[in-house]
Amino acid sequence: MNIKQAAEQSGVSARNIRYYEQAGLLTPARNPENEYRIYSQADVRALKLIRMLRTLDMPVEEIGTVLNGTLPLAEAAERQRQRLEAEQQKLAAAAAFCTELAAGDRTAAELDVDSCLERMDSPAPAGGWFTGWVQDYRKMAAAEHKRQFTFTPDTAIATPQEFTAELLAWAANCGEEIVITHEGMTPRFMLDGIEYRAVRYSSHVSNIPILRVRCEVCDPSALAAEGDPKRLRVQRFLHYGLPVLVCIALAVVWVCTRNMPLWPDKAAMLLTLGALGIGYGFRGWYLYYNDRDQ
Repeated sequence: MNIKQAAEQSGVSARNIRYYEQAGLLTPARNPENEYRIYSQADVRALKLIRMLRTLDMPVEEIGTVLNGTLPLAEAAERQRQRLEAEQQKLAAAAAFCTELAAGDRTAAELDVDSCLERMDSPAPAGGWFTGWVQDYRKMAAAEHKRQFTFTPDTAIATPQEFTAELLAWAANCGEEIVITHEGMTPRFMLDGIEYRAVRYSSHVSNIPILRVRCEVCDPSALAAEGDPKRLRVQRFLHYGLPVLVCIALAVVWVCTRNMPLWPDKAAMLLTLGALGIGYGFRGWYLYYNDRDQ
């Protein structure tokens, strides 16, 4: 078929077809008698694919690498998704700035241009400070969950071989793949390319023995969350200490409503409840944090 027919079947204009040929995305055969281009159904399909990817605003150069097979389509799509999300954030910030300008009553002569440019050069995260803080907290919590986890073994783990068997059984139940790098009563294993250390702990609840296994990453820097150090410290404190703080606050409210002298009865009760809350909170974190029992 000729270029007009190829344009009709593919939905790509003849001008764009010639441009894609010059860019190396398309190489149709030529008629040996007159050197006219001859387009096949494969060429038409390639034009439709180019049209689809250009509709997604994918760069022409990257489309060429997809067509010649040097770049997988999935990877190219992921790159474009990231570009589109970044552009979406820029557009959202620009739209919010336009809304602010439209709502004001300042003229162009009265506008503080330097201040506006400074804000545009260092925009706040999309959604405002609170959204950015929550996003950072989620990243920190995900890193902490990878940093350490616990589970309940099925046996008493009296030997290194039993410890290895329990780790492998836990991994099989959770659908994880681990490689034991060191056997012993404090074994080490690789999970998702990160080395962990496992420790066995026992406790009693109502005279019933409870056995737990706590796994911690050997190199904490391997899972360090990125962000402002001060903000991360506050977020970690809330992540681990918020349940205890809530319990202490409820205890304070409960004690304050009791009909008893402030000193020493209420003060002694508050100190006792606070110590119990901190103790049980630490015990719960140490033995049950990020529980991965199946």
